[in-house]
Amino acid sequence: MIETTETMTTRDGVRLVATVWRPAGPGPFPALLSRTPYGRGLTGPGYHLDVPRLVAAGYAVVAQDVRGSGDSDGESRFVAGEAEDGHDAVRWAATRPWSDGNVGMFGDSYLAITQLLAAQERPEGLRAIAPHVSPGGLYECVYQPGGIPNLNIMLTISAIVLGPLELDRRIARGTATQRDKQEYLAALARLDELYARLPLSDQPLLKDLVPMYAEWMDHPDPLAPLWRAGVVDHSRIEVPALVSTGWYDYFRDASIGHYERLRGDSRLIVGPWTHFSHDRDICGRDYGDRASQDAIDWTGVHLDWFGHWLRGEPLRDRARVKIFVMGDDEWREEADWPIARARRVRYHLAPGGTLAEEPATGGAWSFAADPGDPVPTVGGAIMSFDAYGPLDQRPLDERADILRYRTEPLKRRVEVTGEVELVARVSSTAASADLAVKLIDVHPSGRAELLTDGITRVDGLAPGEVREVTVRLGAIANAFLPGHRIRIDVAGSNFSRFGRNLEKGTTTVHAPSYAVLPTIA
Repeated sequence: MIETTETMTTRDGVRLVATVWRPAGPGPFPALLSRTPYGRGLTGPGYHLDVPRLVAAGYAVVAQDVRGSGDSDGESRFVAGEAEDGHDAVRWAATRPWSDGNVGMFGDSYLAITQLLAAQERPEGLRAIAPHVSPGGLYECVYQPGGIPNLNIMLTISAIVLGPLELDRRIARGTATQRDKQEYLAALARLDELYARLPLSDQPLLKDLVPMYAEWMDHPDPLAPLWRAGVVDHSRIEVPALVSTGWYDYFRDASIGHYERLRGDSRLIVGPWTHFSHDRDICGRDYGDRASQDAIDWTGVHLDWFGHWLRGEPLRDRARVKIFVMGDDEWREEADWPIARARRVRYHLAPGGTLAEEPATGGAWSFAADPGDPVPTVGGAIMSFDAYGPLDQRPLDERADILRYRTEPLKRRVEVTGEVELVARVSSTAASADLAVKLIDVHPSGRAELLTDGITRVDGLAPGEVREVTVRLGAIANAFLPGHRIRIDVAGSNFSRFGRNLEKGTTTVHAPSYAVLPTIA
């Protein structure tokens, strides 16, 4: 394997630096390009493929520092501008002496959205992409609909990832020292204090290193000019995409949305994974021998994909959609997504904390919402290093500010696969109220396993007004087994996963309110 460092110049004169690994033979070779802000080493963040294996299979693998990161010049624009730079990078890779003119793109997260943005520019030579855990645009990285910040994700990424990377860049250029970095990392031990600060834009630790964070927090309006750049235009993408994500990835629904808008020759794979973890076990929940990316040969999946589109080889795996059904803990192939045979069944919130298919005849249930004592986040699609994903919700059992509704123990297997939502009729003593909702699988042992969650904000409530709202919990595939219970929890916060509503009040949920669960017979 030959390793070289090469540079290119963008259309506006900015120098971008890449590492190229290629076979020792004469070539030329098809190129697999990734564009990263996280460092371009063989095992840097965003890579879950075996790069030496890709090279051994006859590909030139290119890892490029995006503008304003690593050794590349320019100022970081975080997603904005990646369409143009990505186009130029593909054309550069396609015309190198070692390249045969055929280019594919791969990578996770930021490396994934750079693929989609480049693809919409239709650069000559780009044949296929493989975006894993990809957002759909900058705004939906930062906010939920209604302007609720994805606080855990964006503040953690800014503090834990972007801040240290910028310090490393300054150290390399002689404008910062290792002591500066040590002091910064010591301050990160108080991450909970960063979450609690108000206003959210007031983060002195990030003011100089990641100034865009404050700008994001100061612009919750999705129509602000700030958000116009870096939005994927699926109508312009012509190349096939191998789209993949995990049920506990915080970009799960955006990733699935990419597949739904692209279709054609594109494919979708959803595993029992988080944004960072692709193992069989997530925080003690073991999904079995076939659950991990290693078990399904993740690099082999990509070699099959790129071999077909860059070399014209037969596509061995022709499944359009592959999903891992939790509960059953098995992979299953589907003709498409969403699954046409799913029935959208209403499970009604009813007196006594029951959840049943029969409509409730009446009832109203209230909970307190106090920004000074928000319901703490326990698991889910969060950025954490020790507690995330399908965590047991029993640590929250003593809180009186959560409404809980559950079915009787199931007599038969009930599979819920598709988009879950709660339709609720709500009123509040405050003018603004949040509904934070969870779908939970309660095991016979009592374990209350979180499956998915969502939140929405209801603004402009008049005294005594009852308004119907829909809370999207996103996509899931889970088999509730006999003896298990389906549970829906409703509260006024889920902090620090989502930013708090700063209004204090009492929120009431009125019948008829119901969860919509797409069930598979």
